Amino acid sequence: MTVTVSESLVRRMARDAAVYGLTRPWAIVMWVALAASLVLSILNLTAGAADDTGSAGWLPLASVALMAVAIGATVSGARRAVRAAMPPGTVVWARLNDDDLQIGADRRVSVIPYETFQGMRVGSDAVILRVQGSSAVTAVPRAVFTDDDVARLRDRIG
Repeated sequence: MTVTVSESLVRRMARDAAVYGLTRPWAIVMWVALAASLVLSILNLTAGAADDTGSAGWLPLASVALMAVAIGATVSGARRAVRAAMPPGTVVWARLNDDDLQIGADRRVSVIPYETFQGMRVGSDAVILRVQGSSAVTAVPRAVFTDDDVARLRDRIG
């Protein structure tokens, strides 16, 4: 099956990739640390310990701002990466072979052995394939895979 990438699909695939990035183990550690700093700074303010220091009042806002920056940077980076790999108007297809996955985007074809991938996550609009031994991922439109294809990918990738 082929799919022509639209601007809307780029945004939706980027959203799936960003959710993946924001829920990785190290990202969860970051979220816990930011949430803890937010809670502690609010408790500090409500306990009255910050009456003399005006800068302590900014700590909750700084925590929220850091959270917003992390989300914005992740979404923006995912959108840039998806758009660079598959600009709007690109015709994308995928084929599962016995030993490898073929992904085509217009005239480019990538033949990638299944062992290249360490894991996968299926979003509503993108299949996210995590590259073995790195933090890199490949996002492929979900629409190019049937449900049987997704099951076969899970069997081969894990």
